[in-house]
Amino acid sequence: MAGPIALISDLHSNLEALTAVFRDIDARRVSDVYCLGDIVGYGPEPEPVIDLVRSRCSMVLRGNHDDAVFAGAEDFNPIARQALETNREMIRPGLFKPAAKRARWNWLQSLEPSERRGDVLFVHGSPRDPVREYVMKSDVVFAPQKMEEIFQRLPRLGVFGHTHQPGVFVEGGGHATPEELGGRYVFGRQKAFINVGSVGQPRDGNVAACYALLHDDRIEWWRVPYDIAAVQAKIRRLKGIDDLCAERLVLGR
Repeated sequence: MAGPIALISDLHSNLEALTAVFRDIDARRVSDVYCLGDIVGYGPEPEPVIDLVRSRCSMVLRGNHDDAVFAGAEDFNPIARQALETNREMIRPGLFKPAAKRARWNWLQSLEPSERRGDVLFVHGSPRDPVREYVMKSDVVFAPQKMEEIFQRLPRLGVFGHTHQPGVFVEGGGHATPEELGGRYVFGRQKAFINVGSVGQPRDGNVAACYALLHDDRIEWWRVPYDIAAVQAKIRRLKGIDDLCAERLVLGR
Protein backbone atom coordinates (compact mmCIF):
# COMPACT_ATOMS: atom_id res chain seq x y z
CA MET A 1 0.00 0.00 0.00
CA ALA A 2 1.60 3.26 -1.14
CA GLY A 3 -0.23 5.34 1.45
CA PRO A 4 -3.31 5.27 3.64
CA ILE A 5 -6.69 4.67 2.03
CA ALA A 6 -9.74 6.55 3.24
CA LEU A 7 -12.77 4.29 3.66
CA ILE A 8 -16.26 5.78 3.58
CA SER A 9 -19.64 4.08 3.74
CA ASP A 10 -23.36 4.71 4.22
CA LEU A 11 -23.42 8.27 2.87
CA HIS A 12 -27.19 8.22 2.41
CA SER A 13 -27.57 11.33 0.29
CA ASN A 14 -26.12 13.55 3.03
CA LEU A 15 -24.07 16.09 1.09
CA GLU A 16 -23.10 18.19 4.13
CA ALA A 17 -21.61 15.19 5.91
CA LEU A 18 -19.82 13.91 2.82
CA THR A 19 -18.36 17.31 1.98
CA ALA A 20 -17.09 17.72 5.54
CA VAL A 21 -15.49 14.26 5.45
CA PHE A 22 -13.74 14.98 2.15
CA ARG A 23 -12.38 18.23 3.62
CA ASP A 24 -10.95 16.22 6.51
CA ILE A 25 -9.50 13.60 4.17
CA ASP A 26 -7.87 16.32 2.07
CA ALA A 27 -6.46 18.01 5.19
CA ARG A 28 -4.74 14.70 6.00
CA ARG A 29 -3.36 14.59 2.44
CA VAL A 30 -4.96 11.27 1.63
CA SER A 31 -5.67 10.89 -2.07
CA ASP A 32 -7.12 7.38 -2.39
CA VAL A 33 -10.74 6.92 -1.25
CA TYR A 34 -12.87 3.77 -1.35
CA CYS A 35 -16.65 3.85 -0.86
CA LEU A 36 -18.31 0.74 0.59
CA GLY A 37 -21.82 1.54 -0.58
CA ASP A 38 -25.19 3.00 0.39
CA ILE A 39 -24.65 6.22 -1.49
CA VAL A 40 -28.39 6.93 -1.63
CA GLY A 41 -31.39 6.59 0.68
CA TYR A 42 -32.66 8.47 3.78
CA GLY A 43 -31.17 11.85 2.85
CA PRO A 44 -32.23 14.73 0.58
CA GLU A 45 -29.50 15.05 -2.08
CA PRO A 46 -28.71 11.83 -3.93
CA GLU A 47 -27.53 13.46 -7.18
CA PRO A 48 -24.71 15.69 -5.84
CA VAL A 49 -23.61 12.87 -3.51
CA ILE A 50 -23.39 10.46 -6.45
CA ASP A 51 -21.46 13.04 -8.45
CA LEU A 52 -18.99 13.64 -5.63
CA VAL A 53 -18.40 9.93 -5.10
CA ARG A 54 -17.91 9.37 -8.84
CA SER A 55 -15.33 12.13 -8.99
CA ARG A 56 -13.41 11.30 -5.82
CA CYS A 57 -13.50 7.54 -5.19
CA SER A 58 -11.26 5.02 -6.95
CA MET A 59 -13.35 2.08 -5.70
CA VAL A 60 -17.12 2.12 -5.13
CA LEU A 61 -19.20 -0.87 -4.05
CA ARG A 62 -22.93 -1.46 -4.13
CA GLY A 63 -24.87 -1.17 -0.88
CA ASN A 64 -28.35 -2.49 -0.19
CA HIS A 65 -29.96 0.93 -0.73
CA ASP A 66 -28.13 1.36 -4.03
CA ASP A 67 -29.24 -2.13 -5.02
CA ALA A 68 -32.86 -1.45 -4.02
CA VAL A 69 -33.06 1.45 -6.47
CA PHE A 70 -33.19 -1.25 -9.16
CA ALA A 71 -34.29 -4.41 -7.33
CA GLY A 72 -37.01 -2.81 -5.18
CA ALA A 73 -37.26 -2.04 -1.48
CA GLU A 74 -40.09 -4.37 -0.47
CA ASP A 75 -38.06 -5.76 2.44
CA PHE A 76 -37.26 -2.27 3.82
CA ASN A 77 -39.19 -0.75 6.71
CA PRO A 78 -41.82 1.80 5.56
CA ILE A 79 -39.74 4.89 6.40
CA ALA A 80 -36.62 3.59 4.67
CA ARG A 81 -38.67 2.42 1.68
CA GLN A 82 -40.40 5.79 1.28
CA ALA A 83 -37.08 7.68 1.41
CA LEU A 84 -35.49 5.26 -1.05
CA GLU A 85 -38.36 5.60 -3.49
CA THR A 86 -38.12 9.40 -3.19
CA ASN A 87 -34.39 9.21 -3.93
CA ARG A 88 -35.12 6.92 -6.86
CA GLU A 89 -37.50 9.43 -8.41
CA MET A 90 -34.91 12.18 -7.98
CA ILE A 91 -32.25 10.28 -9.91
CA ARG A 92 -34.42 8.36 -12.38
CA PRO A 93 -33.60 9.21 -16.03
CA GLY A 94 -36.20 9.91 -18.64
CA LEU A 95 -36.64 10.84 -22.29
CA PHE A 96 -36.75 14.58 -21.66
CA LYS A 97 -34.34 14.68 -18.73
CA PRO A 98 -30.66 15.70 -18.89
CA ALA A 99 -28.16 13.10 -20.10
CA ALA A 100 -26.35 13.40 -16.76
CA LYS A 101 -29.24 11.56 -15.12
CA ARG A 102 -28.78 8.56 -17.39
CA ALA A 103 -25.03 8.58 -16.66
CA ARG A 104 -25.64 8.57 -12.89
CA TRP A 105 -28.27 5.85 -13.20
CA ASN A 106 -26.07 3.59 -15.32
CA TRP A 107 -23.09 4.13 -13.04
CA LEU A 108 -25.08 3.28 -9.88
CA GLN A 109 -26.47 0.18 -11.57
CA SER A 110 -22.98 -0.97 -12.59
CA LEU A 111 -21.48 -1.10 -9.09
CA GLU A 112 -19.96 -4.40 -7.98
CA PRO A 113 -20.92 -6.00 -4.64
CA SER A 114 -17.39 -6.78 -3.44
CA GLU A 115 -13.74 -6.47 -4.30
CA ARG A 116 -10.52 -7.96 -3.02
CA ARG A 117 -7.25 -6.07 -3.04
CA GLY A 118 -4.34 -8.18 -1.86
CA ASP A 119 -5.27 -9.71 1.48
CA VAL A 120 -8.17 -7.32 2.16
CA LEU A 121 -11.80 -8.02 1.22
CA PHE A 122 -14.05 -4.99 0.73
CA VAL A 123 -17.84 -5.43 1.07
CA HIS A 124 -20.88 -3.50 2.18
CA GLY A 125 -22.50 -6.25 4.22
CA SER A 126 -20.55 -9.47 4.79
CA PRO A 127 -18.49 -12.08 2.92
CA ARG A 128 -21.55 -14.37 2.91
CA ASP A 129 -23.86 -11.73 1.41
CA PRO A 130 -21.84 -8.69 0.33
CA VAL A 131 -24.86 -6.41 -0.17
CA ARG A 132 -27.51 -7.24 2.45
CA GLU A 133 -26.31 -9.28 5.43
CA TYR A 134 -25.90 -7.39 8.71
CA VAL A 135 -23.04 -8.29 11.03
CA MET A 136 -23.82 -7.03 14.53
CA LYS A 137 -21.94 -7.00 17.82
CA SER A 138 -24.57 -9.34 19.24
CA ASP A 139 -23.63 -11.99 16.65
CA VAL A 140 -20.48 -12.76 18.65
CA VAL A 141 -22.68 -14.20 21.41
CA PHE A 142 -25.87 -15.19 19.63
CA ALA A 143 -24.61 -16.32 16.20
CA PRO A 144 -21.15 -17.87 16.66
CA GLN A 145 -21.60 -20.17 13.64
CA LYS A 146 -22.31 -17.13 11.47
CA MET A 147 -19.14 -15.42 12.70
CA GLU A 148 -17.11 -18.59 12.11
CA GLU A 149 -18.35 -18.76 8.51
CA ILE A 150 -17.56 -15.08 7.98
CA PHE A 151 -13.96 -15.50 9.14
CA GLN A 152 -13.57 -18.63 7.02
CA ARG A 153 -14.36 -16.52 3.95
CA LEU A 154 -12.01 -13.69 4.85
CA PRO A 155 -8.38 -13.32 3.77
CA ARG A 156 -6.31 -11.52 6.41
CA LEU A 157 -8.72 -8.57 6.72
CA GLY A 158 -12.20 -7.50 5.72
CA VAL A 159 -13.79 -4.07 5.85
CA PHE A 160 -17.49 -3.26 5.67
CA GLY A 161 -20.28 -0.82 6.57
CA HIS A 162 -24.06 -1.37 6.50
CA THR A 163 -24.78 -1.32 10.27
CA HIS A 164 -23.60 2.30 10.73
CA GLN A 165 -21.69 1.16 13.83
CA PRO A 166 -17.89 1.33 13.67
CA GLY A 167 -15.82 -1.35 15.34
CA VAL A 168 -13.73 -4.46 14.81
CA PHE A 169 -14.51 -8.16 15.04
CA VAL A 170 -11.43 -10.26 15.74
CA GLU A 171 -11.39 -13.99 15.02
CA GLY A 172 -11.70 -15.70 18.38
CA GLY A 173 -11.48 -12.34 20.15
CA GLY A 174 -14.96 -10.83 20.09
CA HIS A 175 -15.76 -7.22 19.23
CA ALA A 176 -14.44 -3.79 20.23
CA THR A 177 -15.55 -0.23 19.45
CA PRO A 178 -13.22 2.59 18.38
CA GLU A 179 -13.72 4.17 21.82
CA GLU A 180 -12.56 0.98 23.50
CA LEU A 181 -9.54 0.85 21.18
CA GLY A 182 -8.50 4.49 21.49
CA GLY A 183 -9.56 5.22 17.91
CA ARG A 184 -7.29 2.71 16.21
CA TYR A 185 -6.76 -1.02 15.79
CA VAL A 186 -3.30 -2.41 15.10
CA PHE A 187 -3.40 -5.59 13.02
CA GLY A 188 -2.11 -8.78 14.58
CA ARG A 189 -1.95 -12.39 13.52
CA GLN A 190 -5.69 -12.92 13.89
CA LYS A 191 -8.11 -12.16 11.09
CA ALA A 192 -10.20 -9.02 11.57
CA PHE A 193 -13.48 -7.80 10.12
CA ILE A 194 -13.73 -4.04 10.49
CA ASN A 195 -16.71 -1.70 10.25
CA VAL A 196 -15.76 1.80 9.06
CA GLY A 197 -18.93 3.49 10.37
CA SER A 198 -21.33 5.82 8.58
CA VAL A 199 -20.70 9.20 6.99
CA GLY A 200 -24.31 10.23 6.47
CA GLN A 201 -26.24 8.64 9.33
CA PRO A 202 -24.15 7.48 12.33
CA ARG A 203 -25.93 5.10 14.71
CA ASP A 204 -23.43 4.62 17.51
CA GLY A 205 -24.57 7.54 19.66
CA ASN A 206 -22.07 9.97 18.13
CA VAL A 207 -23.66 12.42 15.68
CA ALA A 208 -20.40 13.30 13.88
CA ALA A 209 -19.74 11.72 10.49
CA CYS A 210 -17.45 8.70 10.70
CA TYR A 211 -14.85 7.33 8.30
CA ALA A 212 -11.65 5.30 8.56
CA LEU A 213 -8.06 5.39 7.31
CA LEU A 214 -6.59 2.03 6.35
CA HIS A 215 -2.82 1.74 6.76
CA ASP A 216 -0.55 -1.27 6.21
CA ASP A 217 -0.40 -2.04 9.92
CA ARG A 218 -3.55 -0.46 11.38
CA ILE A 219 -6.90 1.19 10.85
CA GLU A 220 -7.96 4.51 12.40
CA TRP A 221 -11.46 5.94 12.79
CA TRP A 222 -12.07 9.68 12.50
CA ARG A 223 -15.14 11.74 13.43
CA VAL A 224 -16.06 14.92 11.58
CA PRO A 225 -18.73 17.41 12.72
CA TYR A 226 -20.97 18.86 10.02
CA ASP A 227 -24.02 21.14 9.66
CA ILE A 228 -26.77 18.76 10.76
CA ALA A 229 -29.39 21.53 10.90
CA ALA A 230 -28.88 22.27 7.21
CA VAL A 231 -29.51 18.63 6.29
CA GLN A 232 -32.58 18.49 8.53
CA ALA A 233 -34.03 21.58 6.85
CA LYS A 234 -33.55 20.02 3.40
CA ILE A 235 -35.22 16.78 4.50
CA ARG A 236 -38.19 18.62 5.98
CA ARG A 237 -38.75 20.51 2.74
CA LEU A 238 -39.28 17.19 0.96
CA LYS A 239 -42.68 15.54 1.24
CA GLY A 240 -41.31 12.11 0.39
CA ILE A 241 -38.93 11.66 3.35
CA ASP A 242 -40.26 11.08 6.86
CA ASP A 243 -39.22 13.57 9.54
CA LEU A 244 -37.67 10.73 11.53
CA CYS A 245 -34.83 10.72 8.99
CA ALA A 246 -34.08 14.27 10.08
CA GLU A 247 -34.62 13.73 13.80
CA ARG A 248 -32.29 10.76 14.10
CA LEU A 249 -29.32 12.78 12.83
CA VAL A 250 -29.16 14.65 16.14
CA LEU A 251 -29.54 11.43 18.12
CA GLY A 252 -26.88 9.34 16.42
CA ARG A 253 -29.35 6.45 16.37
